[in-house]
Amino acid sequence: MKIGIEWLKEYTDINVEPKELADKLTMTGSKVESIEQKGNDIKNVVVGKILEIVKHPDADKLVVTKVNVGTEIVQIVTGAENIKENDIVPIAKDGSELPGEVKIKKGELRGVLSCGMMCSVGELGLNVEDYPGQIEHGIMILPPNYETFLGMDIVEVLNLKEDIIEFEITSNRPDCLSAEGLGREAAVTLGEEFKNPHKDLENINLSKVDEIEGLKVDIEASDLCYRYVCRVVKNVKIAESPDWMKRRLIACGMRPINNIVDITNYVMLELGQPMHAFDINSIEGKRISVRRAKENEVIKTLDGEERNLNTEMLVIADKAKPVAVAGVMGGENSEIEKDTNIIVFESAVFNGGSVRITAKNLGLRTESSSRYEKGLSQENALRAINRAVELVKILGAGEAENSYIDVYPTEQQQNKIEITSEKINDLLGTEVSKEDITKILNSLDIKVEGNTVIPPYFRQDLENLADIAEEVLRIYGYDKLGSTLPSGGITLGLKSKGQKLEDELRKLLVGIGYSEICTYALINEKDLKKCNISQGDLLYKTINIKNKLSEDYSMMRTTTVPSILQAISTNFAKKNKDVNLFEIARVYNDESGNIEKGEVPNEPQMVTIAAYGEGKDFYTLKGDVEKILESSNVKRYMVQKDEKNKSMHPRKNCKNMYWKRRDSSIRRSSSCSKSKLWSKRKGLSCIYLFR
Repeated sequence: MKIGIEWLKEYTDINVEPKELADKLTMTGSKVESIEQKGNDIKNVVVGKILEIVKHPDADKLVVTKVNVGTEIVQIVTGAENIKENDIVPIAKDGSELPGEVKIKKGELRGVLSCGMMCSVGELGLNVEDYPGQIEHGIMILPPNYETFLGMDIVEVLNLKEDIIEFEITSNRPDCLSAEGLGREAAVTLGEEFKNPHKDLENINLSKVDEIEGLKVDIEASDLCYRYVCRVVKNVKIAESPDWMKRRLIACGMRPINNIVDITNYVMLELGQPMHAFDINSIEGKRISVRRAKENEVIKTLDGEERNLNTEMLVIADKAKPVAVAGVMGGENSEIEKDTNIIVFESAVFNGGSVRITAKNLGLRTESSSRYEKGLSQENALRAINRAVELVKILGAGEAENSYIDVYPTEQQQNKIEITSEKINDLLGTEVSKEDITKILNSLDIKVEGNTVIPPYFRQDLENLADIAEEVLRIYGYDKLGSTLPSGGITLGLKSKGQKLEDELRKLLVGIGYSEICTYALINEKDLKKCNISQGDLLYKTINIKNKLSEDYSMMRTTTVPSILQAISTNFAKKNKDVNLFEIARVYNDESGNIEKGEVPNEPQMVTIAAYGEGKDFYTLKGDVEKILESSNVKRYMVQKDEKNKSMHPRKNCKNMYWKRRDSSIRRSSSCSKSKLWSKRKGLSCIYLFR
């Protein structure tokens, strides 16, 4: 969520620098990702008016212009083709700077003096999408009324000086995906008054009706649509939005389109409630039905793409066809056109999970869907639609009916939580007074009635004592918490015998020259085949991953040999002459074949060692295995060939069998071999040990 600081100032007094504000908001839970000011890299660029354009005497593709920049008239040579006399354009004067460390100085072009440069949108570091009517490869043409700004700094004229803060909003705080929500957080964080200019939107005197201009609404899927509110605006005048609205939309990363569409986007950013506007004449039969889509039903969305729907998706439909994918995007067939005369504003609340699945399946995540999928309050729907109509009046964009349709099958339940200051302090380890707790909660619009707190409608994430305690702590200050040890007779943890054995093995192997590695527990079928493990082998009974990342990581390993061989191979390819590696890790066996039925896999832990280099052979590694056995106080073992193991070298392999120690109930076995995978490489051997 991006927002300009000037917009936040409508809700509270901000008397600190942007960096300090960002730090304070982050500490109270509204994490700031970045602070940007688009105009920082623009210097000495002003508004100018083209007075004259003549052909260059020595170049067919260049023209010589005279430009009024307020204090003087300058000559500029350009190759731009989209300019004409009396156009208002940005002028980079002699000595100016542009984004990308571009410096402009006067000079001659084909023998004619040029005292500056006319700027395009891209050269100012802006996006064409943010400025309707502009072209990507051409000079930025400003509105004619900008003639009053001649000679003024373009940074001030386009409001590029404003600091824009980008927030990372967590999924439990959809209320903060709005100027109102962030304004409230800023007020509480700074200890200032929250001045909400829209607190009375739900108290506007309107008539609730079942029909407006012949339009009726029906919710068929009440389990997926909790509320649907609409109002009608007549005598609509489609026009460009005022500069103040466009600037705020652009600062938030949205492209201005026209006054009606911009109003719906503006309200979404302001109050956090997505909206949509229909041309009433596109609603066939004057019936709006909120229903599940039919199997293989098709809708062409506003982005011009045809979308295939299914019965798990929710749509807004008229008598014959869907006109919007609920909570995601409107249909092209109901788009606001220049000749639209009567519109319907829609403000609805849909099931968050349904919107999320629909957006994912369609590959169409929008600003609306990102809000709906987090779960919105039904109580905000009427406020949002009233604010939209209010903006219509402010912009002179039409005449609103003094009535509304409100289908509200699933009312929002008010949550009540029992708390005491003692319980909160016990949970947090703090000593916050009851008065301070009450003050903090009230500042967040959380009502306190004795030992009962009632969260506001926009905080559906507050469900229990722990949630309320967290609200108190984040405003009280995490930095005020001291460091304390747990009480209650808790003893310090000790390592188990298995963990101590691991430490001993690790110390031994490092001591005799081995380096520890850590590899992925996921392998693929090719890895097993490279080690010559046949399909009938127990090691081939793998646990396959259902939601695998890729084919390379499709199953849990039953042996660590492929992993350590890959590490050896990498070192060998990089021409490391002497390598000793070991790994202590688990493998995962489906011995019973009942993993699909919920049985837990067998997860034995293995110590694997591998080495190559000058003077190292099979017997070198066999000696290292014996050192491991000796360090573990294992004296009774015997060495024999393992003729049944086809994955090993037929003549250079052995199997060490040894029996339990007096203090252990675990039977241990180990194997060591020269793998067939490496048999052609002189002096390259690997040994692995099962524990």
